[in-house]
Amino acid sequence: MKFSLFALLCLCLVVPISAQESDIQDETIRIDRNHSTLGFTIPIVAGISRVTGKFTDFQVELVWNSEDPSKSSVSLEIQVASINTGLEGRDGDILGDRILDAENFPTITFQSSDIRRNGADFIAIGDFTLHGVTKEIYLPIRVVTFVDENNPDDPWQAYHIDYTLDRRDYGINWIRGSLDFFVGYDIDIEIALLER
Repeated sequence: MKFSLFALLCLCLVVPISAQESDIQDETIRIDRNHSTLGFTIPIVAGISRVTGKFTDFQVELVWNSEDPSKSSVSLEIQVASINTGLEGRDGDILGDRILDAENFPTITFQSSDIRRNGADFIAIGDFTLHGVTKEIYLPIRVVTFVDENNPDDPWQAYHIDYTLDRRDYGINWIRGSLDFFVGYDIDIEIALLER
């Protein structure tokens, strides 16, 4: 009986430690918002010109497990009103009810349901919501590790995403007059998240 009680006590002590060790690779990443970018590009006049812009107000929650990506997760919330294309008047038009309708749809969000390895890179699968429409999308993630020669024991990482969406899939169908080719339908998104 004494042996059984001793074994049970050991088991109670060991199990929490083992669980802690199994989660040691799960790391909540602190994002450097000052040097991270949520940008986009829209073709104009069948791609002859392009409008580039970015969102400056966003929140990211990133948990990363390089050994087991399925334990990773990413959540993103963008404030639509923070759009910046370099022209205040154009930004106002985009935020109006003909395009993004920021008054009724103030945020753009993504919430992952699964992250898996794809060769040397990763794919984040989850729900993306834009203009009140939610769709499951697959975001390719490329992770780049940097090492400071002066501090080689403390490497840091950047997470890069390139994705193209058709704005019509999210109910953004505006065209300029009768020129349906003037503002393109495909929006190229580029996200670069840097660790702090």
